[in-house]
Amino acid sequence: MLWRGICPRSRLPVGVALGVFVLCWLYVYPVYRIPDEKEIVNEILQQAKWKRNQTAIAAFRRLLEQCCDAQRLFAVTKLNSPLGKSLRFDGEFLYSLAVNNEIFSMFPQDTPFQLPLKKCSVVGNGGILKASDCGRQIDKADFVMR
Repeated sequence: MLWRGICPRSRLPVGVALGVFVLCWLYVYPVYRIPDEKEIVNEILQQAKWKRNQTAIAAFRRLLEQCCDAQRLFAVTKLNSPLGKSLRFDGEFLYSLAVNNEIFSMFPQDTPFQLPLKKCSVVGNGGILKASDCGRQIDKADFVMR
């Protein structure tokens, strides 16, 4: 009788106790562990030998030439964006900007680069290049896109 007063008997169902035990077991000894990025990349590189598919590259370039005229429309210029044209921004479906005199005066006359380009650099503002010593390589590029 004295024992019951000090430590009352638990009325927890056996199924709940077993469930808690199983969850703790799985936490300590997981059945499946999600691999990290390095493990995934290493596994892919070990399984496959990557080769450049020149046929697919040529087909993709033809497709781009047919649908987009990227050489002429790559950059906003005075030739491809006349006064009064409505410019739509990528990802902004509801917002557009009408080209007025002030905006039109900032456009270059023609595309800012001459083809063929042998070397291009794409530079962002994320700070990843800070103290990277990549300045000389970037400066050697025929075209730098910011």
